[in-house]
Amino acid sequence: MNVGIQLMHLEMDLLILVLILSKSVGVMMEIKCINCRYFRLHELHDDVGMCMNKGSQFFMRMVMADWQCPFFTEFDREGEEFYWCVDCRTMVHKSMLPLHNGHRLVNVPYIDEESHLETYVAD
Repeated sequence: MNVGIQLMHLEMDLLILVLILSKSVGVMMEIKCINCRYFRLHELHDDVGMCMNKGSQFFMRMVMADWQCPFFTEFDREGEEFYWCVDCRTMVHKSMLPLHNGHRLVNVPYIDEESHLETYVAD
């Protein structure tokens, strides 16, 4: 069997093990792309984003934010300087985090070069 396929099966087995262990201790991790450290939410759409994991078969592809990927790596909010507030739809510096307490914070968004085509033009 191909080494890449074996690695993918191993990652899937590890993901299932994490889910089983998290249920057994009473803490359910939300394993979704939006919570992955490699996921960049689209700047205009809250339900899609770009996968930036170079080890993934989904690298530089658009994926759904609620999708459960076998390459999931939990987003560590420590050490990051900037965040994207999904609720306010704005960039947030780590010094301003107390103002966004309780808001959904994710990685810096993916900015599509052609997203300006999706906005309305004033007359």
